[in-house]
Amino acid sequence: MPLIQDEYWCQDRKKREMDKVLEIGHFSAGFCGRLFARNGAEVVRVKQEDPPAWASTQAMDVFLHSDKKMVHCKDKEQIKRLASKADYLVLEATSADFALEWGIDDWDVPIKSTITPFGMTGPKRNWRATPNVLLAMGGYTNCTGDPERAPLSLPGHYVEFQAGQFAYIAMNAARHGKQHVDIDISMLECVMALSQFTTVQWSCADHVRSRHGNDFWWVVPTNMFRCADGWVFMNITPNFWDACVAFLQRPELIIDARFESNSLRMSNRNALHEIIDEAVRSVSKTELRSRATECRIPLGVVMTFEEVLQDPHLLERDFWQTPLDHDDLLIPDLPFRFDGEKRNAPRVSSIVDVEEVWRG
Repeated sequence: MPLIQDEYWCQDRKKREMDKVLEIGHFSAGFCGRLFARNGAEVVRVKQEDPPAWASTQAMDVFLHSDKKMVHCKDKEQIKRLASKADYLVLEATSADFALEWGIDDWDVPIKSTITPFGMTGPKRNWRATPNVLLAMGGYTNCTGDPERAPLSLPGHYVEFQAGQFAYIAMNAARHGKQHVDIDISMLECVMALSQFTTVQWSCADHVRSRHGNDFWWVVPTNMFRCADGWVFMNITPNFWDACVAFLQRPELIIDARFESNSLRMSNRNALHEIIDEAVRSVSKTELRSRATECRIPLGVVMTFEEVLQDPHLLERDFWQTPLDHDDLLIPDLPFRFDGEKRNAPRVSSIVDVEEVWRG
């Protein structure tokens, strides 16, 4: 990866023109493009026929493609000319050969990122895979679900968004390193890279993780419990045990020999779960959340969709955004912000003529 000598990369970011990103693909490329758009880049998306999504086409378009421009173009020579004006290219394809069919090796773009299920090299480079297959290959499916029932896959677009996030990080690292690079993103390897707890359990403790429903199993109590008007989930690592006792209002547990360590709590999990069930079953979600805040333990309230939309913490942080000219829509923002940043309302993507993009 040779260092770039171009003056463009040596200019201060605030002094040079807005970064130009060309996006081709589906949900991975779309999420990568969204990260760029959210941070001030000018993103142009080459419209593709998206695969089935967990949400409606309109919802996915608004979430992934706000603040972008979109072109309808199938002429690869025309797209190549458009790419020559971009600073970044993110291309998502179903296989290595399909990615190469675009001819991107001849495209003059300083930083290119290609996202495929298994990467551009290796014996599986042209295997096809859906996200649920990749989750199974990465070990996630084996750990999810009830022990005596079929395994479950993760909902939503976890695999695609993680791959898009890796591409975004890698491309920004290349820019800061002043390098011309072709970045090869394997969705399977993104999934594998995020299974660190599973790996550590095996390499450090000889534990092979397995399915235990809502019970995390290795850290007790970490489980879902029914309360008076719904459900709560708590995650009590050893350093939170004393605070958990105060939260449960069961001070006698501090001196109960069955629960002195995480290992003992694992051995006596059924007895402990019964005590917790009794302690919370007649208490409301609001009261339990208030207690958890006071005692400072990790506890989540299982909320309805309407409750999520009205969650005070999310409202305080302006998490729900209303696109310009669409007062009837709300979209979730990204879960980070820069200090002192002024965020503008997102704008639903507009369709432009390919000849009008990045003229001059």
